[in-house]
Amino acid sequence: MTECTTIEHPFCMYDADQHIIHDSVEGSGILMCSIDNLPAQLPIEATEYFGDMLYPYVEEMLLSDASQPLESQNFSPVVRDAVITSNGTLTDKYKYIQKLRESRERVQSISMSTKKKVLVLGSGYVSEPVLEYLSRDRNIEITVGSDMMNQIKQLSKKYNIKPVSMNICTQEEKLGSLVATQDLVISLLPYVLHPIVAKACVASKVNMITASYITPALKELEKSVEDAGITVIGELGLDPGLDHMLAMETIDKAKEVGATIESYISYCGGIPAPEHSDNPLRYKFSWSPVGVLMNIMQPATYLLNGKVVNVTGGVSFLDAVTSMDYFPGLNLEGYPNRDSTRYAEIYGIPSAHTLLRGTLRYKGYSKALNGFVKLGLINREEYPALRPEANPLTWKQLLCDLVGISRSSTCDMLKEAVLKKLGGDKSQLEAAEWLGLLGDDQVPQADSIVDALSKHLALKLSYGPEEKDMIVMRDSFGIRHPSGHLENKTIDLVVYGDFNGFSAMAKTVGLPTAMAAKMLLNGEIEAKGLMGPFSKEIYGPILERIKAEGIIYTTQSTIKL
Repeated sequence: MTECTTIEHPFCMYDADQHIIHDSVEGSGILMCSIDNLPAQLPIEATEYFGDMLYPYVEEMLLSDASQPLESQNFSPVVRDAVITSNGTLTDKYKYIQKLRESRERVQSISMSTKKKVLVLGSGYVSEPVLEYLSRDRNIEITVGSDMMNQIKQLSKKYNIKPVSMNICTQEEKLGSLVATQDLVISLLPYVLHPIVAKACVASKVNMITASYITPALKELEKSVEDAGITVIGELGLDPGLDHMLAMETIDKAKEVGATIESYISYCGGIPAPEHSDNPLRYKFSWSPVGVLMNIMQPATYLLNGKVVNVTGGVSFLDAVTSMDYFPGLNLEGYPNRDSTRYAEIYGIPSAHTLLRGTLRYKGYSKALNGFVKLGLINREEYPALRPEANPLTWKQLLCDLVGISRSSTCDMLKEAVLKKLGGDKSQLEAAEWLGLLGDDQVPQADSIVDALSKHLALKLSYGPEEKDMIVMRDSFGIRHPSGHLENKTIDLVVYGDFNGFSAMAKTVGLPTAMAAKMLLNGEIEAKGLMGPFSKEIYGPILERIKAEGIIYTTQSTIKL
């Protein structure tokens, strides 16, 4: 525009081709209205209406004495509720304003203060998205502690970090000294080490973040955490993590409208992208396989139509595996994970008659692992023949021992004995052959058979440089509304890894963890104690911010009358 229009003459016609403005609204062009003082104008109807509403209260306001206490004034409820301050202080209804001011001032002071110090423990593949996200803020000074110096050196080439070589199992004093100088500790170590880190944080009154489960060992420190007046937040990754957040968002919204949750089923899995699932397990490992292998040996409990279902681990684990009817192109199967029944209390949904949290894999995974169980390969007991001081052992020799035949047996004799041990299941035999478990490769030195198998699979089934993973999550809810109708709601989250970038698992575990850390540093999270991401104060901002990082979830609902 070359000039503004006015209230008296609000419109003009703009000819874009000639760049000419016509006062007349006739002819071709774009009809423009550019009144610069328009925000100061009120329609006369609005002015008259406001005046009519205000007029009945004018007399009592004029006759009031502002120097007297509010309680002594003869105000009507409408006027009394409109008084924000009285005698220099906020009235009871408006005292929240002071809290808002303090919160804003605290955030401002944090942003203007000196650098915040963050200690990241662990240098595995999840650590890099955490470092990348935190490094965007130049007011954060990052120290990385790990006993894997090669990994730290690689990270220090990409990010401005202070590397520290340490083993927290043997250097607890060093850990304590380092934690004491920090504003926040992020533990990306194996979950069994989190209590050691938490104790150091309690001693120095430093906040702590972790992506892993809040284990019983960590739960034992709850009172110490509260007494120290610090915040320790766990279960901030994918599963556990985003699954909790998506569940709580739906549950809280349902409660707001007076609805109840009748069923909750959640399945989640990190799997190779379909084009990279070309092995008998249809699976690849991006970290130590021990935890994945041992998972099928653990019992599981869930609630189905009001009845508690107990699943024993081991050989009978295969009986609990079911085919998934969603994303049919992926040909998925799922099985229950841990104790799902406890989430009735954690999520605040005692009305639910069905509660199940499970793991997703490609079809065929469970059957292949079931074969390993039958052969005795998933065994955590000490196995002296695999110790460093023992003579080297081949997989063929180990399998001969496990099926009870002589080590000098021929390959055909071994195959026959293995097939018999597998109950005649040829696909399980083929899986063992494909992985070289009947061959002459040396068994890695280890404390147990499953540890040796883990090392072997980590080499055989690791991701190549051009291969990517994906994560798939499906949450299903049955929501009963006050009107009586049943809403079936699903939430889907599908994320692919990036070529020459972060894996899907690293992104979905690392980024929510880093976001929670940043929120804690900025004062957005004020709660104290040991907690998961179950409050809106925590999950709300994270679910909003992950969208900007390309982690997008979709929802769909159907109504059943």
